[in-house]
Amino acid sequence: MRLRKILCMLMACATVTICVSVSAGAAEAESAETAVIAVRASGSFNMDIPAETLVSANSTFPLEAGETVTINAVYSPASAKVDFGLIGPDGAFYYVTAFDGNAKESFRVDERGNYKLAFRNNSSRTVSVSGYVNY
Repeated sequence: MRLRKILCMLMACATVTICVSVSAGAAEAESAETAVIAVRASGSFNMDIPAETLVSANSTFPLEAGETVTINAVYSPASAKVDFGLIGPDGAFYYVTAFDGNAKESFRVDERGNYKLAFRNNSSRTVSVSGYVNY
């Protein structure tokens, strides 16, 4: 009878130990997954764009298909027409045109790859652009 009680206690301790270690592992995995999803980045920019010129950032940022990039910029002179957007991994310029000195737009990417922030000055004068990008 005493041997049976000892074996039951050992089995109970083993079961508790296994349950505690399994649930702790699940909590770690869930926490790590949440951290990956929540990671976002942003950067600021300030540049002068010569007349009739396309200027892109020197660095790229990796994006997965379905991710969103938001560009918020102001430029001067406000009367200029400026295209702003992203150069995709295929080399194409995906943009919208701003007319009033303000540019705020979100772009959802369809293709995984490295993207560059880019601006095209469609006016005959140099344009100063500043703002930030969130991705």
